[in-house]
Amino acid sequence: MQRFALQREEKVRNRSKLDIIYDILASATGGVRKTHIMSRANLSSEQMNFYFNTLLHHSLLDAEKDSDNNLVYRTTQKGIKFLHCCAQIKSLIAPIVKVRTQGELLFL
Repeated sequence: MQRFALQREEKVRNRSKLDIIYDILASATGGVRKTHIMSRANLSSEQMNFYFNTLLHHSLLDAEKDSDNNLVYRTTQKGIKFLHCCAQIKSLIAPIVKVRTQGELLFL
């Protein structure tokens, strides 16, 4: 009888650009200030500037002033569509599971 040892890939990895964009857009769906998005999406100010410029340029994020004259960012309809597409893709990709048989390593 063969024994199988299952291990989840537990290695800590850096987030992909798509993961970061997803986190930013998900954080801004209700309309929030830049600092709130930075903390919710766990971004440095350098990362924030790069991604904000890109998301604003591609109309995935919108900026407007609130009643207190603060700049508030909100995910656009195009950005919400992007979030839905990402969620569908994530649901299709299962986490990598290692299956170890006698001397062989298989990935499922």
